[in-house]
Amino acid sequence: MLVQRYRVLKKLGEGGCGRTWLVRDRKLGKLWAMKEWVEKEGAQEELRILRELESPCFPRIVECFQENGRQYLLMDWIRGRTLEEALLQDGPLPWRTAAAHTAKICRALETLHGGTPAILHLDLKPSNIILTQDGPRLIDFGSAVLADAAADRAEAALPAKRAEAAFPADRALRGTPGYAAPELYSGRGADIRSDIYGLGAVLCAMLTGKKPGPAGNRNRTEAVPQRLWEIVEKAMKEEREGRFQNAAEFRRALETVLAETAETEKDAGKRKSGFFRFAAPVCAAAAAVAVAAAAFFLLPAEMSIRREGLPFRAAAAEGKTGTGAGKRREAVRMGSLWELVWETREKGRLLGLRRDLGETFRKTAERNGNLSKKADGSEGESTGF
Repeated sequence: MLVQRYRVLKKLGEGGCGRTWLVRDRKLGKLWAMKEWVEKEGAQEELRILRELESPCFPRIVECFQENGRQYLLMDWIRGRTLEEALLQDGPLPWRTAAAHTAKICRALETLHGGTPAILHLDLKPSNIILTQDGPRLIDFGSAVLADAAADRAEAALPAKRAEAAFPADRALRGTPGYAAPELYSGRGADIRSDIYGLGAVLCAMLTGKKPGPAGNRNRTEAVPQRLWEIVEKAMKEEREGRFQNAAEFRRALETVLAETAETEKDAGKRKSGFFRFAAPVCAAAAAVAVAAAAFFLLPAEMSIRREGLPFRAAAAEGKTGTGAGKRREAVRMGSLWELVWETREKGRLLGLRRDLGETFRKTAERNGNLSKKADGSEGESTGF
């Protein structure tokens, strides 16, 4: 028997029409996802739809066969975890990640809806989205239909007098409560905007970590930009006319929000960087002034400096300490130290060590007078650093 070629490892998922298993090919040693149906009609419809898809956003068909009255569809096993598992384990996604995932799923919907006729997924929910290293992948097309047939099948499933029935009796149109568009329950048929609603509900779940509730009660969080909440609300409008009219429009709205916020954050970063570029030299200069002033006041008592004919010195004799300190403060007030430090900064020596400060003072002393001269004009020993 062909089915015995595949050894079942674990169940990957289960829905109303069948189950999906992770299996190992005994012959090739490879891992596949194998879907098993009880309903033959559902298997043929999904097989027909998947045959039309050539995109990395969807699983690739490997084989289809029938045994013991059941249909089997062998597909690529997409490695990763479902969005449902991610939300249960980690909680809400960062809003940027959620918006980026949704934009990529929009591209997958553009592929589905762009065919002739369009393919409607009609069961967008976290358990049908797998998060991989290359982005989200859309799986499980058991509820998918061709757009041209969707409305006819829904109308045929309901008596004319029960147009607002809760759900088609033969489940011609399927959906998951909380994620399915309202028209899937009222017999009004489905179109590409039904998938827009479902994807809006998925985005809401990514932002809140919970299944979406009614409008106005969707667990908004302050960390999410208001514009993104507006996109969620538009995608989930009760009336289809108020939603995004196609997946490309939905995607562009998301990309605009991502681009605008990125630009705003970039501008804020530039302003912050500019502030630090301005503040850094100012702070460095202030620090240099403090260092230079401290070094100056700690000069040996025998050191003296003559500035524009007004000598001042640190008093060596006892009782003259106050007078010498006063003269030093006067020299600082007159700006000589600031000029020295500023000149040093311009030469790239903002926070020089003792040698640099000594060089600065020696150069200034040479410009304003001989450092080895005492304040009274007598010769004295040169003071160095």
